[in-house]
Amino acid sequence: MKARIFKYLFLCYFVVLSGCATSTENGEKTSALESYNHAMFKFNHAVEKGVIRPVAKGYRVVTNEYVRQRVTNFFDNLEEPVSMANHMLQGEFHESGENFARFVINTTLGGLGLYDVAAKAGLDKNPTGFDKTMATWGVPDGPYVILPILGPSTPRAATGWVADGYSAPAYWVAQGSADDDADLIYLGVSSLKYLNKYAENIKVIESLEEGSVDYYEAMKSAYLQNRAKINAGGKKAVEQAPDYDFDMDDED
Repeated sequence: MKARIFKYLFLCYFVVLSGCATSTENGEKTSALESYNHAMFKFNHAVEKGVIRPVAKGYRVVTNEYVRQRVTNFFDNLEEPVSMANHMLQGEFHESGENFARFVINTTLGGLGLYDVAAKAGLDKNPTGFDKTMATWGVPDGPYVILPILGPSTPRAATGWVADGYSAPAYWVAQGSADDDADLIYLGVSSLKYLNKYAENIKVIESLEEGSVDYYEAMKSAYLQNRAKINAGGKKAVEQAPDYDFDMDDED
């Protein structure tokens, strides 16, 4: 399986999304996308409860909090170069430098990132991605959409997720190998990353599900609140960006 397969699937997603056109009835917009979201949420929830959650619980049985934290640290460290590049694109050069310093310190002194030595030196995590970069550039978020298996997203968030994935060091290390199954290896490594993250948050997810009258709306509300913070951060970055006019006056 080659990388172009992932690009093809992502293209199919946008084709499906564009097909969910809105229509106007009695002055109110009704969207086929909302019907799709409910159906896809139901499908994802079935997969989650039938497959992902049992696997995650099994993963928690064979690991402990210490091991899961090492896995978290390892993958967080691999994403430092991605954050570094995106902080630069956002005009946040100080934060970009901190990402670089964290990556060097944790890779060399922290056992390839298993231990967050940089945090003890006062360099805290400051992750970001291409989604936040696009928000800084003023790219609109787009409608709320449920992706197969991946769950809640927006067109901009999905684009950022794909861009971050292709720019991650783990992807290029896999591609640099002579193995024809490099993409499958990367997919497997990424699956461990998200399984570990899901396992760490499984109690919160179950608590939200059990305490919600409408689980779909609860998940949607929680996700959109998080998106609002990202969008607000992007707007703030634009407002605080320096005006480089170089004292050049406009000519009539």
